Amino acid sequence: MKDLYTKKSNYNSRKAVLYIVSIGFSIFIVFTCYSFYKIYSGVKSVCIEAKHEFQQDCVNSLIAYFKSDIHTSEEKNHAIWALGQLADKKALPFLKEIEKEFNCPGKYKYDSYRCYEIKKAIKWCTKGNATNWMYKNRENWKKKCLKEEMPEMPKM
Repeated sequence: MKDLYTKKSNYNSRKAVLYIVSIGFSIFIVFTCYSFYKIYSGVKSVCIEAKHEFQQDCVNSLIAYFKSDIHTSEEKNHAIWALGQLADKKALPFLKEIEKEFNCPGKYKYDSYRCYEIKKAIKWCTKGNATNWMYKNRENWKKKCLKEEMPEMPKM
């Protein structure tokens, strides 16, 4: 009888551990998917805004967005972040240029958030990152038409 109780107890313990691990893994998957979605949405949003304003491809529009005088420092940092997320080698010359312009020091010594984003973007454009696969369709991104932007229908 004692053996049967021990076997049943071990079975229940294993079942509980498996249940807890399954729940933990499910939470991890949901959190990871949500994080990827938020990153994707942020990149898409700033890219669409820049493309709408400068009428170029995503990378060139983000570069023009950064160079523009009408955007705040925070918006410009967001554009650099998006360039890093895209991890497109086409952005490297620009990123290295602004790295020198802002006098960003060597590795792991950042005087500002902007230098941190510039260094990270350079690293990701050089080596790639975990999310750049999500942006393969970026040239098809378009701004959603708002009512005031829609052309009027001709009257018949």
